[in-house]
Amino acid sequence: MASISRRSLFTAAAAYTVALRSQLRAAEEAAGGDDRFDWWGDIDGFLNRQAEIALEMAGEVLQAFTPQIPEPAERRRAMMLLDQVFHDPDAPKRPAVQRFLHSRLERAAGLIESTRVETGAMVWKLYNHGFVVRTPTVTIGFDLVRAHSARAEGFAVADEVLLRIARECDALFISHRHGDHADPTVAGMFLSDGKPVVAPPEVWADQAIHPKITHLNREPHTLQPLPIQDGKLSLRVAVYPGHQGGGRQSAHGNGIENNVPLVFTPEGMSFAQTGDQSNDEDFSWIDQVGQRHRVDVLMPNCWTPDIVRMVRGFDPELILSGHENEMGHTIDHREPYWLTYSRLRGATAPLLVLAWGESFHYQPKS
Repeated sequence: MASISRRSLFTAAAAYTVALRSQLRAAEEAAGGDDRFDWWGDIDGFLNRQAEIALEMAGEVLQAFTPQIPEPAERRRAMMLLDQVFHDPDAPKRPAVQRFLHSRLERAAGLIESTRVETGAMVWKLYNHGFVVRTPTVTIGFDLVRAHSARAEGFAVADEVLLRIARECDALFISHRHGDHADPTVAGMFLSDGKPVVAPPEVWADQAIHPKITHLNREPHTLQPLPIQDGKLSLRVAVYPGHQGGGRQSAHGNGIENNVPLVFTPEGMSFAQTGDQSNDEDFSWIDQVGQRHRVDVLMPNCWTPDIVRMVRGFDPELILSGHENEMGHTIDHREPYWLTYSRLRGATAPLLVLAWGESFHYQPKS
C-alpha cells in the first residue's frame, strides 16, 4: 500500500508540474515573452517581467482551485507565490501588480452586481481589509477603500469601480481613521445615496463629512438597530469598543478608537470585522463575545496580537482573514499570506485566506 501511495503522489505531482509549465508558456506567449530572452542592463524591466509571469501563474492556479474547505494545497502555493511578488519593495509601482489588482477588483464588482444569493451569504474580499457581504436580503461593506494608501501612482482602483460596488451595498462600516481602512470618497458614495456609514466618533472629526456619519454607541454586546433600504429593513449591530494600540504594555494611552462591529442580518446571520484591533485590555470583552452572541463569520486583521485567543473569544463558524499585503506598509508589516496560515495554526474554527477579489459562499450549519 505504501508503494502505491508514493506512486500516486508522484503521478499527481508530475501532472501538477506539467500544468504549471503549460500555464507559464501561455503567460509568456500572452505577454510576448518569446520576443526577448535577456534582460542585461534592464533590472527594472526584468523584475516587471518576472512579476507578470508569476502573477499570471498564481492567477491561473487560484482560478482552478477556488476558495473551499478543506483548502487545496495548490491554493497555498499560489498564495505564497503572490507573497514573493508583493514583497518586492516596489511592488505597488509594478505595472503587473497594478493590473492584477485592477482586473480582480473590476471582476469582483461585476460579480457583486450580478450575483443574487438564495441561501447563506456570499463574501467578497477586496483590497486589504475590505469585505462585501451579501445575504438574500442585504449587502454590507466593511472598510472599503480605493487603495490610495499604497502611495504609488497608478496603483489605486478607479473611483468608478468602487462606485459600482457602493451602489450594490446597503451600509458601510468603517473601523477606524487610517487611510487603508477609511476613504472619504467611498464614504461619500454611500452618503450621497442616503446609505448609512458607521464609524467611530474620531473618524474625520474635523471635516465637513463628520456630522453625516452614524456614530452608534461603542458598548460591548449591546445590539442597536441600524435602518437600511430607506427604513424597509434594519440591521442589528453590536459595536465593540476596540482600539488600535494602547493597553497595559503601551506608552500610547488607550490607542486609536477602532470599532469592531458584529452585524446581524435579517436572516439572523452575523458577521464581525475587526479593523486594526490590537489592544490587550480589550480581551475583557473579546473573551466573552461568543458566549453572548452567535458569530457566523469573523474577519480579523491577520496581525492582531494573540489572534488564536481572539478567535476563541468570538467562537465563529468561519474565519476569513484580512489585512494581508497592504502595499502602504513597509515590508516587515506588509503581512504575507504564509504568515496568516502560521499564526492561525491551532485556531478553533476553519480558516480561509482569500486573495484580492475572491469570494466564498458561506452556508450556516443551522
